[in-house]
Amino acid sequence: MELEDARYTLHDPREIARVLQALIDNRALISAYIMPGGLPCPTALLELDENGVLLIDGSQQEVLNQRVADAHHLTCISQLDRVRIQFRLAGLVRVQVEGRAAFSTQMPDALLKLQRRELYRLALIPGPVVTLQLAPTPAEVEAGAPPLQLRVADLSGGGLALSVRDEDQSRFQPRAELAGCLLHLPDSEPIPVRLQVAWMAPHETPAGTSLRVGCRYLDLPGAAEKQILRYIFQVERQRNARERRAV
Repeated sequence: MELEDARYTLHDPREIARVLQALIDNRALISAYIMPGGLPCPTALLELDENGVLLIDGSQQEVLNQRVADAHHLTCISQLDRVRIQFRLAGLVRVQVEGRAAFSTQMPDALLKLQRRELYRLALIPGPVVTLQLAPTPAEVEAGAPPLQLRVADLSGGGLALSVRDEDQSRFQPRAELAGCLLHLPDSEPIPVRLQVAWMAPHETPAGTSLRVGCRYLDLPGAAEKQILRYIFQVERQRNARERRAV
């Protein structure tokens, strides 16, 4: 389910080691997903030695430790200074660290670090409903079915993330272009957008694990970008005002 965007993927071992060590130093929570299957297993990085051997924390649940030991790989997602970090770990070997279960593996040879934080991202779940309407497939047109509408999970001037249900995941492929889409902001005319899938990752929700699909805009007109940014700033102002009143 992962997708590495080449523009934001680190391959230099020294750069990767610096990011991993920063996650360790900041005691960052790692949302790990056991693959295949996507079973969530929260963890943390414990240690990275000079040979690139990485230790990650085990679980208090023995059944999860066994699943990790048997996994093909873990998809690991975290944040550092509001920057999304994503990598995969394979070949995990169970060890003991101070009497607790842990796992040893080589550090990843690639690490995705989405550094586009100059474009503020507005979280929309929970929050106002913004949707993206995908262009209908030939089968939908022939069947007379309505176009697929998906909830936008977060929004920025550079792209958006979608919350995708299991039955709709086949519509998305790595680096695929999505032409003919319509972005529906509340109380506004739909904005035509062309998108490219930038990353895909499991996302844990109270109802279970779904898929988050991050997309970037392709050739977004300046007027459309301004309309999106105006909406983001409007919602942010409203949220700040509510927070001030609540204090």
